[in-house]
Amino acid sequence: MKTLIKILLLTSVFFLVLFSCKKEQLEIIKTADPCECASEVSADFEIREALNNGAPSINMYTVTDDILGNKTAFFKAKEADAQYTWYIGLETETDREISRFFPSQWEGSTIPITLVVEKEPNNTCFPNDDGYDSITKYMEVHSFCDSSIMEGTFRVAEENSIDSFDIVLDFELAYASPGVLSNSNCSRLDFYNYDGNGSNCVGYDNAMARNYRAFRKGNFSNWGGASYECGDLVIKKCYLDLNNQLFLSYEYWHVNDPEATEFNVNGRKIN
Repeated sequence: MKTLIKILLLTSVFFLVLFSCKKEQLEIIKTADPCECASEVSADFEIREALNNGAPSINMYTVTDDILGNKTAFFKAKEADAQYTWYIGLETETDREISRFFPSQWEGSTIPITLVVEKEPNNTCFPNDDGYDSITKYMEVHSFCDSSIMEGTFRVAEENSIDSFDIVLDFELAYASPGVLSNSNCSRLDFYNYDGNGSNCVGYDNAMARNYRAFRKGNFSNWGGASYECGDLVIKKCYLDLNNQLFLSYEYWHVNDPEATEFNVNGRKIN
């Protein structure tokens, strides 16, 4: 008899705990905020700049605020499924994403980009939202040789490392031929302390791709003369984001060194 009572008692406790858990889960579901992930209608948009002017399949796009001359900029509304009206100068567009090529005559200009968004608002969560929003961002078009945001001293560290070192990036006029500088092509990158041990690369790169906040594929040569100090160095990607955080991936081979040394560093601009 005592055994039966114990069994009944344990069974009762089991069902009590089970239904208590279900009740608690129901209360959590009922008290979840339906507006937690909701937002008011917004006209905010993103500006991206192409690294090259070639086919999209071989291109790289970076989020930016300004661009270089002779580059294509892409503007995309963050709000989905809405009505869009873009104003760029005297032009208007109505797609969610648009693009414009800005030739060199725009260099030195600051261009207002305005977006108006209209959408059925969520008045349950935002009773004062009228479903209409507009925003204007000002984008400057910089000269290829006058832009200096990617130049300077950067304090960087390899991924998963707390040991930092300073590098210096400096764009100069490229060499049109050995010892002869170009008049307007600033695609030569002087890269100082690339290995963290005082080694420098000063050279010419005919294939370097650049935009306002990024560059890549820097193959150095000895056209610069005696200042050439490194072997073969390739920059896979260098990007300075909107918070001025640097992301840099590169590798180099010294003379008679069959294995490449690879660096993936993050950092910030210090001057």
